[in-house]
Amino acid sequence: MKDKKKFIIFAHSGTYDKLYQTITLAITAASMGKETYIFLFFWALKKFVNEEFDLTKLSTEFGEEGSQLSKRMRELNPISLKEILGEVRKMGNLKIYACTAAVKLMGLEEKTVKSKVDDIIGLTTILDIASGADTQLFI
Repeated sequence: MKDKKKFIIFAHSGTYDKLYQTITLAITAASMGKETYIFLFFWALKKFVNEEFDLTKLSTEFGEEGSQLSKRMRELNPISLKEILGEVRKMGNLKIYACTAAVKLMGLEEKTVKSKVDDIIGLTTILDIASGADTQLFI
């Protein structure tokens, strides 16, 4: 029997557009039956832990176009990313891990982080899990 295909996302950025992309790709891959992992680092980790990934404010670098895109995203996707992510995680093939060093560097409370992710793990474990993945993305 062939192993499930692995889909890996290394999430670093905390901007809404990149978090949106991270979550939508992960839930799509998991819904397709792929063994899906999100590894959280730095600002992506902070946004997940603080449950701020539904703030549709884009970076000021996008100017007026960003405001328009943000409005369209809210109109087209009225269900929150947090809600969708929670439902897909119940399927069991989407795991979210925080990097041990990133938790410390971002000054996050370990107990709080553990309540939001499947576990806090080090880079060697992250690389072991990611090894042999069919898809690896850095966002």
